[in-house]
Amino acid sequence: MTHSMKKFILIAIGWLLILPVWSQQLDQKILNAVHYRSIGSSRQGGRYVDFAVYKKRPALFYAAMASGGLWKTENNGISFKPVLDETGAISIGDIAIDQNNPDIVWAGTGEANNSRTAYYGNGIWKSTDGGVTWTNMGLKNSKHIGRIIIHPKNSNIVWVAAEGPLYGHNPAAGVFKTTNGGKSWKKVLSVKRDGLDIGVIDLVIDPAHTNTLYAASYDKERKPWTFNAGGPASAIYKTTNGGASWKKLGGGLPGGILGRIGIGVAPGNPRILYANIENCNVDSMSTAERWELMRSGQPLPRGKREKGVAVYRSDNAGKTWRKVSPDGESIGGSPAYYYQQVRIDPKDANHVYIVGIRVWETRDGGKKWSSAFRFGGDNHALWIDPKDPRHLLLGYDHGMGITYDAGKNWFHPDFKSVGQLVAIGYDFNYPYNVYGGLQDNGSVMGPSTKRNGRAIKLEDWQSTGGGDGMYNVVDRDSRYLYNESQFGPLTRHDLLTGESVSIRYRNMDRWAWSAPIVVSHHNPAIIYHAGNKVVMSTNRGGSWKEISPDLTSADSVKIAGTGSIQYCTIVTMEESYLTPGILWAGTDDGKVWITKNNGKEWTEVTENISDDPGYWVSRVEPSHFDAGTAYVTVTGLRNEDYKPFIWKTTDYGQTWTSIAANLPDEPICVVREHPMNPNLLFVGTTMQIHVSIDGGKTWSSMRSNMPYVAVEDLRIHPRENDLIVGTHGRSFWIADISWLSQITPEVLNADATLFKPETKVKWARETHRMNSASLNFNGESEFPGVPINYFLKNEAKKVTIQIFDGIRMIDEIKGSTDAGINRKNWNFSKRIRKRTAKEKEQMRKQMERFRQFAGRSMRGQSRRGSSDWIMGQADPGEYLVKLIVDGKEMEQSFMVLKDFWVK
Repeated sequence: MTHSMKKFILIAIGWLLILPVWSQQLDQKILNAVHYRSIGSSRQGGRYVDFAVYKKRPALFYAAMASGGLWKTENNGISFKPVLDETGAISIGDIAIDQNNPDIVWAGTGEANNSRTAYYGNGIWKSTDGGVTWTNMGLKNSKHIGRIIIHPKNSNIVWVAAEGPLYGHNPAAGVFKTTNGGKSWKKVLSVKRDGLDIGVIDLVIDPAHTNTLYAASYDKERKPWTFNAGGPASAIYKTTNGGASWKKLGGGLPGGILGRIGIGVAPGNPRILYANIENCNVDSMSTAERWELMRSGQPLPRGKREKGVAVYRSDNAGKTWRKVSPDGESIGGSPAYYYQQVRIDPKDANHVYIVGIRVWETRDGGKKWSSAFRFGGDNHALWIDPKDPRHLLLGYDHGMGITYDAGKNWFHPDFKSVGQLVAIGYDFNYPYNVYGGLQDNGSVMGPSTKRNGRAIKLEDWQSTGGGDGMYNVVDRDSRYLYNESQFGPLTRHDLLTGESVSIRYRNMDRWAWSAPIVVSHHNPAIIYHAGNKVVMSTNRGGSWKEISPDLTSADSVKIAGTGSIQYCTIVTMEESYLTPGILWAGTDDGKVWITKNNGKEWTEVTENISDDPGYWVSRVEPSHFDAGTAYVTVTGLRNEDYKPFIWKTTDYGQTWTSIAANLPDEPICVVREHPMNPNLLFVGTTMQIHVSIDGGKTWSSMRSNMPYVAVEDLRIHPRENDLIVGTHGRSFWIADISWLSQITPEVLNADATLFKPETKVKWARETHRMNSASLNFNGESEFPGVPINYFLKNEAKKVTIQIFDGIRMIDEIKGSTDAGINRKNWNFSKRIRKRTAKEKEQMRKQMERFRQFAGRSMRGQSRRGSSDWIMGQADPGEYLVKLIVDGKEMEQSFMVLKDFWVK
C-alpha cells in the first residue's frame, strides 16, 4: 500500500461529522432507497433440509433450506427462484407438495435439526398458486416443524409433526391435524413427561392405508450450556384412525432413555418399516440413574458410553421389531440430533438409505451396510424418484446434488447465494475484499465489487480456512489475515506471500464456538483473542500473554455440559476506536467487562445495566466519538425470549440506558455505530436490519430489497461508506450508505439536498470481458461511475445535474423529479466538442441502422442529448457536481482516483 493510499484511508477514517442528538424516524420510502447488492459466495451451498417433488413431473420441485429460504425449480434444477422470502420465515423445517394439485404447497417453518445454529419458525404456510403468494395457516408457536403429511386422496386433510421450542416446551408440540385445509387445527397426539409437552420430530403415512400413520416423539433438552440428547418420552406411536387414537409401539424396540428417532414406511410394502433410533441408555446403568445424570447436565463417567444409534426393522406394521444394524457401529452418525432420516427404495423394501454424517445403504434389509456414495457430508434430506430409484436428490450442509445413476455422478447447483455466515471482515484493497466464516463450510474471501461492474462469479471467491468458519479479521495494511475455525484454532495468513502459520494459544481453558479476534485499531502488530480469558500478542501472534482472569462465572455445572458445547466463554470483544488499551468484553453467561489499561485491571459492569436478564451478550460496540461511550446487545434466543435488548453507556459502563425503543420482538445479533455519524446506528436481528438516525431513540426497518434472514454480523467500511451484511443463510449483501450518513433534520426539512458524492476509482478498461450470464451465480457489482444522490422533499418540475471540471461544464444529466431519495450515475463522460451538421447526420443514419438491426425502437434510450456532442472520458482528479432543482442550485465537490493497478 502506497503512502498516498494510507493517507487517504486515514483521512476517510478521521472524517468525524459531529451531529446534535435529535429524534426522527425515517419514512420507510426513504429507507427503501437503500439498495443491497447480493454478492455471494455461492460455491459452498448451504444447509438443505427437505425436498418436495411433484411425482408426475419431477422437474418441478422445491428445495428447503435451514436458513436460506425456499427455492423452486421447474427445469430440474437448472435454475431456481426463492418463493418464501416475504413471509418473515427465517428458517424451514419441512415442505410438502400436494400430488393432486402441484399449485398447493405447504411450508413448515423452523429447522428441526436441533443444533446450536437452528433458527425458529413462525408456523405453517400454504400456497395455492405454486409459491407466488402465501398464507399463514397457524401453529405459530410450534417454532420447529419436523414433518408435513398431506392426505393422498383428500387435500383438505393435513398432519403436522411439531417439535416445539428448541430451548423449552410449550403446548404447540405434538401432532396436529386439519380437515379443512388449515382453517383450524386439532392436536391429535400429545406426549407428556413430567407435565411438559414433548415434541414430535418425524411422521410417516402408510400409502395403502391412509388412516395409518407413525409418529416419533423426541424428548430432548437444550440449554445454552448443554444438550440432553434424549429422555424417557422418546418413542414411536401408531394410529390406524387418522389420529383419533394412538398406541405406543414396543415389541423389540429399545426403551428407557432414547434420543432422536427417524422412521420410514416401505412404499412398495407398507408392512415393512425401518426406524433409526438414538439409544442413550448405558450398560450397567439403570434408566433412573441415566435419566438423573442427564437431567443434572452431567457427562457420563469415564469409561461409560451410550449404546449409540441403531436401525430396527418391522415386517408386520410395527407389531414387532428386530435390530438390523451391527453392534458397536452407529448407523446414522453423531450427533444424532442433527440427522436421523430414513428413506426406502419405492421398488425394493430391502434397499434402505440412512441419511446422516454420511449416507449409509443396505440392499439386503439390513444384513450389510456400507456408504452409499462419496458425495455430500452432514446430510439431511434425500428424495428417491418412485419411477426411477436411481434418480436421487440429496441435501446436505454444503449444498444439494442431483444424480441419475444412484450416486455415481452428481450435478451440484452452486449458483444460489445461500451461505450461513457467522462473522465477517474486510480489507482496504481497491476494490476492497470481504471475508467471512461459514457454518461447516470454512472461510472465504471475495471482492466487494468487480472492476468495471462485471458480475461477481463463483470463481472470484477463495477459501481462507477450513472447518466451521468463524472470525476473519484483516489488519489495516491489508497484509495479514487472522482466520479462525470453531473453538479457537487461529491462523495468520500473509496475503502478500501466501504464507500461513498456526498461532493458536494453547493454554486456554475454554473457547467459544466463535471466539472473538481483535486487531488493534492503533497498532496492527497487536492482536487480542479470547476464550474464557483474554490473551494479547504484540508480535502478530508470535507469542501470547494472558491479560485477564477468567471473565465468566466459571459455573462448574455449566462448564461440564454436554452436546459439543463449551460454555462460560467470552463471545464478543472490541477495542476502543479512540484510545489504545480500552477493551470491552461480553460473555455467553451474561457478563460485561471493561479494562482501561490493556488488561491490568478489569471492571465488571453487568450489575449497572438495568433490566438486564442475564442472557448471552451478543455484541459490545465502542463508540467512534467518545472513549466512554459503548453499546451492548443481549440475545434471549437461547432462552426462548425474543425481546430486543440493547443499552448505551456514556461513562465507561457506570450507567446504562436502554435504547431498544420501538424495536420489534426480534433477538439482536449485532449493533454498529457509524464511524462518521454518532446518531446513525444499525442493528442486525434474527430477521433483518434496523436503523436509527437519532442515536437509538427511534428505529426503522431497513430491510429494503433483502429477504427476511438472520443478520449475524455487520461491518461498515470506513473508506467506502458501505454497510456490509453477513447473513446466516443468504451470504453477503452490501449497501451504499454514504447518503444515509448525511441525513440530518435540516436535510429532511429542506426542499432539496445534494449529498456529497463518494470518492470513486476510474477503473482502466480491460481487453477481456467474459461477462455473459451463465448457470453460475452472478453477484451484483457496483455500477461503474460516480453515484449522484439527492433528496427532494416534494416532486419537482425539472431537475438537472451538471458536472464541472474547474469552471468548465463537461457533462449534463437529466435528473429524476420524484420526491424522496434519487440517484443518477455519472460514468466519467466528458464533452470534447460539438458535432458538426455532417457528423450529426452520420450519427443519425448509424442509429437508424442500429434500430433496424435491433428490431426495436430506440426512442427514449438516450440518457442525455449527447448526440450533439463528441464525448470522451474524464481523467482522475477533483470535480464539482451541481444540482439544479426548479432553478435552485446547490453543489458538492468529489474526487476521482486513478486505477491503482495502472502504473
